[in-house]
Amino acid sequence: MKLQLISQGFALTPALRRHLERRLAFALGRFGHEVSQVWARVADTNGPKGGVDKLVAVRVQGRRLQTILVSDTDANLYAAIDRAADRVGRAIARALDRHQQRRYLRPD
Repeated sequence: MKLQLISQGFALTPALRRHLERRLAFALGRFGHEVSQVWARVADTNGPKGGVDKLVAVRVQGRRLQTILVSDTDANLYAAIDRAADRVGRAIARALDRHQQRRYLRPD
């Protein structure tokens, strides 16, 4: 799994980078053979104004997967990362389950 991290509007601290990498590795680890590319973008949309403005967007591509895009926004960037990682893991599981069902339901 190849992971690319992008930050917009602020510097990505080492602690934040580790948290993002760890959460995505945990959420996507069981799909390691299916997931080939992961892009994660974190952004501060309002800048120094504050508020619910920390955005985390995760895009995943894989062998049997169409592109999956998940995003989440929160005032706390760590909470947004946690929710986005959980959601992308569930989205991949659903996509692979649908792929598996289509494979077995195909008429011969």
